[in-house]
Amino acid sequence: MAENTEGDLNSNLLHAPYHTGDPQLDTAIGQWLRWDKNPKTKEQIENLLRNGMNKELRDRLCCRMTFGTAGLRSTMGAGFCYINDLTVIQSTQGMYKYLERCFSDFKQRGFVVGYDTRGQVTSSCSSQRLAKLTAAVLLAKDVPVYLFSRYVPTPFVPYAVQKLKAVAGVMITASHNRKEDNGYKVYWETGAQITSPHDKEILKCIEECVEPWNGSWNDNLVDTSPLKRDPLQDICRRYMEDLKKICFYRQSCPD
Repeated sequence: MAENTEGDLNSNLLHAPYHTGDPQLDTAIGQWLRWDKNPKTKEQIENLLRNGMNKELRDRLCCRMTFGTAGLRSTMGAGFCYINDLTVIQSTQGMYKYLERCFSDFKQRGFVVGYDTRGQVTSSCSSQRLAKLTAAVLLAKDVPVYLFSRYVPTPFVPYAVQKLKAVAGVMITASHNRKEDNGYKVYWETGAQITSPHDKEILKCIEECVEPWNGSWNDNLVDTSPLKRDPLQDICRRYMEDLKKICFYRQSCPD
């Protein structure tokens, strides 16, 4: 759908040719301004462009996050190497493409999504919103999504992947990292964090799916799709029941 730019003083940034002297950067700027629908992160890139901050633009736009400890992790903010709405959408599109290749029953078994309490006002970025966008990408492709209705401990996601027999899951968290960071931690059907070659293959798929698909920004699907399920109560109950089975000297524990 075409954007209505009439009367918008900043709209010329969307259509003007970029002459930074770096063709790769010019292409990346154009992609970001076309694809990002988050006003705050889009404005961050527009301000850098307007002020001629080419080095910072290169740092933000001309590289992409790679998998570290079974996930993607970076600072929250604008840019292809940061955690934000657009890069989470791109990552989930790559996940969808890879999982569709690996599991013929992907659309029967589904996918688990959890999140913590992290957030950053300056980029309008929070774990909850990133989890909703992760779910939206998959719901738009008719994948059942088990999205926790509130923040949960990280172990709930791999536990839910196993108990619900989902093909995989994502926890939006940066664990113990600094508060400016966030992450996209991936778990396989076994409940284990992904290892090679899955991480490398997912990155390849992300690179093949960088332009947002129709529906990927539609986080309203989280409220309207019959394929979205909330596993919170069931998983919390089952997790605590299983925890009791491995709890020794229970008489020493407070009720």
